[in-house]
Amino acid sequence: MKQEAIPYLKRIIKRRSPEKTNPLAYLFLLPAFAMVIWFMVWPAMQTFYISMTNWDGISPKRFVGMQNYIHLFTDEPMFAKAIKNTLLWVLGGATVPVWLGLVFANLLVRGKVKFTKWYQLGFFFPQIISSVIAAVIWKWIYDPTFGPLSAILDKLGIARPVAGWLGNPDLVMIALFVIFVWGSFGYTTMIFTAALQGVDSQLYDAANIDGCGAWGQFRHVSIPGLRQTITTVVILMTIGSFSVFDIVMATTKGGPGYSSYVISYYVYTQGFIVNRLGFAAAASILLTVFILIVSRSIILIREKD
Repeated sequence: MKQEAIPYLKRIIKRRSPEKTNPLAYLFLLPAFAMVIWFMVWPAMQTFYISMTNWDGISPKRFVGMQNYIHLFTDEPMFAKAIKNTLLWVLGGATVPVWLGLVFANLLVRGKVKFTKWYQLGFFFPQIISSVIAAVIWKWIYDPTFGPLSAILDKLGIARPVAGWLGNPDLVMIALFVIFVWGSFGYTTMIFTAALQGVDSQLYDAANIDGCGAWGQFRHVSIPGLRQTITTVVILMTIGSFSVFDIVMATTKGGPGYSSYVISYYVYTQGFIVNRLGFAAAASILLTVFILIVSRSIILIREKD
C-alpha cells in the first residue's frame, strides 16, 4: 500500500512545484528592455559623464572628475539657495495639497454635499489649463498696480507689500507655492474621492455606533482606509515638487535676485543660459538622487507602519 502511494505523492509534488520559465519568454521582453536601455539608461550614463566634464556644448569636453560636484556645494550660493527653496517646497508640497485633498474629498463623499459633481469639476479645473497659463494668470493677480489682490487689500484697508508679492524676497516663495497648491490640490482631491468610495461603508456604521463623530470617522476610518493611496499621492507630489520649473519660469525667472531659484531652474540656467553643461548635468544628477532618496524614505516609513 505504501509503495503504491509513493508514485501518487511524487505526482502531487511535481504538480505543485513551480514550473520552469520558458527562455523563449525573454525574447518578448527584449523590445521593452531595448527601449529602456536606449531612452533611459544610456542618456543617464551620458549625463553622468557630462557632469564630470567642463563643457559649453560646442568645444571639446575636458574631464574634471568630481570637481563640478565639489564646486556646487562650496562656491555656488545660487545652488545652495536653490536646494533650500526646493526642500522647503517639497516639504510643503508633500503635506499641504495632500491634506487639503483629504479634507475636501471627505466632505464631498461623507459630508452629503449637494452638487458634488460640480464641486469636483471646479476643483479639477486647474488641471485642465496649462500650468504656464495658470502662472501667467496668477502673475496678473499678484500685480501690485493692476492686480485684483491688491485692489481687494486696498478695499479692506490692509497694507500691501511695497515691492509686490513677486518682487519681495521674503514673500516670493510663498506666493509661488500658493500657485502650486491651487493647481495641485484638485488633483489630490479627485484621487482621494475615488479611493474613499472604495472604503467599506460598514466601517463607518460601526464607528457611528461606537459614538465616533465626523472627525472620529475621518481619523479612524477614512485615513487608515486610504494609507496606500496617501503614500502614492505623497510620492507623486514629492516628485512634482522637486521638478517644479514652469511656475518659476513664467513668473519670476528666479528673481528677485535668485530668491526664487529651485534646482530645476538652476539646471536650466546653467545649461541653456550660461552654457555650463557640466554644472547643469551635475545638478540634475543630484536632483535625481534627492528624488530617489526621499521617495524611497517615504516608502520605507510607510512599510514600517
